[in-house]
Amino acid sequence: MSRAILPLLLCFALGAHAAGTDVANSVDPIGLERFPHSWIVEYTADDQLLAREFIVSRVDKTRRDVRAENKIRTEARQQSATYRIPDGTPREEVVAHYIALLGSDTLFSCEGRDCGRSNHWANYIFRQARLYGPDLNQFYLAVAHEGHLVGVYIIERGNKRVYAHVLVIDPDQPLGSAGVGLDSQLTRRGYAVVDGVTPLANGSLSSDAEDALRQLAPSLAGFSGQQLYVVCHIYGASETRRLLGVHVIGESAAEILHIGHMAMMLGGTVTFLRDTVFNFPTMA
Repeated sequence: MSRAILPLLLCFALGAHAAGTDVANSVDPIGLERFPHSWIVEYTADDQLLAREFIVSRVDKTRRDVRAENKIRTEARQQSATYRIPDGTPREEVVAHYIALLGSDTLFSCEGRDCGRSNHWANYIFRQARLYGPDLNQFYLAVAHEGHLVGVYIIERGNKRVYAHVLVIDPDQPLGSAGVGLDSQLTRRGYAVVDGVTPLANGSLSSDAEDALRQLAPSLAGFSGQQLYVVCHIYGASETRRLLGVHVIGESAAEILHIGHMAMMLGGTVTFLRDTVFNFPTMA
């Protein structure tokens, strides 16, 4: 009896870790090491140089649209592969594999409900229903890796199957560190602060500062056809606390505004307004 059962158990154990077959014409994106014994179930490669969006935040649905608060826009080529992980493999082992492989260059990562809804990632961002699972079972990692933008989404579905989706964005031009997230600031707030670029005393820019601004161009590809302005504040890099403008909103605003105007004409600072005690109430 025991001799008959042993081969059966041995075959079962081997079968549980056996890898499937990669879909035709698929490869590991940019040669990234896959999780051991996993296989590719879906693969895409687009060599067209198009405006792409790379997500570096959670995703949420506002009214009818699913949006990411922060994303990098750039002219790039794109490649992706979805891996099926061998049955019985804990999701945490897959997460650890990709963190060890890519984690040193992290732009953003999230896990569970901090990523948003798995439904949004699967059906709106990646457009693969097989990537949908319980919100608590998801993980996302976004990194800058050897000149590429790499996103890894890992999900354990309700049926215990684990999938890892690897997305690679290959920018046409190198992305400067100052360009990461710049487009999302412009989209969300209408302006963005560029660190590391300081104007000269006369308001002009040095050749190094101009080169730094040119490096931002690839990340602004999504604004093609729109007008963008570079505004330099000569006093922006120093702690002058000088008043550059005054806004007053509310009842009797017109009677109060002239105080700030007077301070500006005299070259006053914000400290002047902070330390001055105004009479209240008055006959006015």
